[in-house]
Amino acid sequence: MIRLSNRLALALLALLLTLPFLGARHHLPIATFRQEWLAAALGLCALLPLLAGDDDAWEIPRSALLPAAFVPLVWLQVAAGGTTFEQAVLLSLYLVWALLLMLLACRLELRVGRAGLADVLAWGLVAGALLAAASGAAQLWWPQLGLPWIFPSDGRVIGNIAQANNFADYLWLGVAAALWLHARGRLPWPALAAALLPLLACSLLSGSRSVYLYALALSAWQFIWARAAAGEQRRRLRYGALLLLPALLGVQALIGLIHPGGTTVSAAQRIAAGGSYDPVRWTLWRAALAIFADHPLLGAGFDSYSREFFRRIEGFPLAGQGIPEHSHNLVFEIAAEFGLAGLAALLAAAIAWLGALCRRPDDAALLALALLLVLGLHSLLEYPLWYAHFLAIAAIALALGDAARWRLAAAPRHRWLLLGAVALGLITLSGLRADYLRLEEAAQGRRSDGTPLPPATRQEWLLDSYARSQWKHYAALQFAVLMPIGSEELRGRLTLLDEAVRFSPIREAVFRHAALLQLAGDEAAARAQLRRAMLAYPGRIAEARAEFAAALPESPQLAPLLDLLRQRSF
Repeated sequence: MIRLSNRLALALLALLLTLPFLGARHHLPIATFRQEWLAAALGLCALLPLLAGDDDAWEIPRSALLPAAFVPLVWLQVAAGGTTFEQAVLLSLYLVWALLLMLLACRLELRVGRAGLADVLAWGLVAGALLAAASGAAQLWWPQLGLPWIFPSDGRVIGNIAQANNFADYLWLGVAAALWLHARGRLPWPALAAALLPLLACSLLSGSRSVYLYALALSAWQFIWARAAAGEQRRRLRYGALLLLPALLGVQALIGLIHPGGTTVSAAQRIAAGGSYDPVRWTLWRAALAIFADHPLLGAGFDSYSREFFRRIEGFPLAGQGIPEHSHNLVFEIAAEFGLAGLAALLAAAIAWLGALCRRPDDAALLALALLLVLGLHSLLEYPLWYAHFLAIAAIALALGDAARWRLAAAPRHRWLLLGAVALGLITLSGLRADYLRLEEAAQGRRSDGTPLPPATRQEWLLDSYARSQWKHYAALQFAVLMPIGSEELRGRLTLLDEAVRFSPIREAVFRHAALLQLAGDEAAARAQLRRAMLAYPGRIAEARAEFAAALPESPQLAPLLDLLRQRSF
């Protein structure tokens, strides 16, 4: 019975590492909802088989303090007014789920051994990365087939993950896992070469410039591991470290020969065109530091970067590229949104984890280090850990690499308590999915079968989402997109737009927010808001000017704002 439950849990873990990265459906308002929901459900289900059987004590790594520390922090922010209740609930769910995944990893390690767990983790990532590369190849060479299980991408190589940098990250997690399996003698040279060729090629064709950083980091990782290895393993590691970057450059040269004038822009072409990482990131990081300087203790609040950046747009212009939702750097983001408290938690966890790794640098821990190197580099340039399926890999790797553990009692009542937590999590996921699918249909204006949604039904569903679901802020954004400018029910409209702009200052909302502020008699705030809107979205000025002009006969108070739109004096 225990053996069967172990196999079932390992199978669900392998599915968690693969299936969410292969889903081809990405629809607004949350493009990754289905993938993240599937990851969350698989993670919880993987715990269920382990609740029966032996009475051995459970373990949890001390690195679990990292996600645990942010739960009280976000609720302190709610009390201080920096974060809304809905945002705090969502973050808390993510963090508790990450804690449960760490518990899952430790339990599986006790049941099947560290090597057994690491093997499943590595093989799952290799298989998932190869399948993801296959979806990218289908996008490049067979887009005309219109396969329903391949994300339509106009010939771009982004796989079903549908985002170039996330796609490259996942492929290089597969590269790291394949190199680890080869070093342990589980993957011979011919099989390793056959696996690396599509992974390296598709990661280059994605256009992500981070691939060269991943290659350098994994080469260094193999060199460091080789110093502690012996015999045949040392030889494999040294050859792998010496050949990885040349292999990447060789595949890049081969791509140039095959696609000399194609539409695909490779990583090397982007570096040659831009010289290095674009200067936009420097602006985002400087803005994060400015936010941190204004909110040094607890930060400005979880998920507040867009709002705070928009308020400071005059000091950090982005040449009309819109408002970012993230600073594209984990450290700067935590500094801006969680202040010194968040930075202290992150630093303490990093020091403790590295110390534990040094005390037990076995093969499993070194696999965890390789995976966290890839995720860490990506997190310094974007935000993969804000997605549940990437967060799952990070949580499991943290647990696998952490030798410092606490033992938890295994009394029957504790197993029932954990069973109740998992059941509650699955019920919560079911409710979130039902609410979201209704919101998605209302946002798209059509049912899941493609039939148009009557306007009255659409408005009713949006109102229902706004009034009683976890997706309140997304419903507010949809109202902001659909709302015409007018003075009817002005107070209610202004309240709704205040919430929408606070959550995400999208292009449709900020101009209309300025108009409603003007109609409400707050001309100074309206002019300031319009100025920020024009700086953030200059490409929408002409459309906003036409919209304001159409509303002018019934709302003559908009005349000063219309003059500003015509002058574009900013």
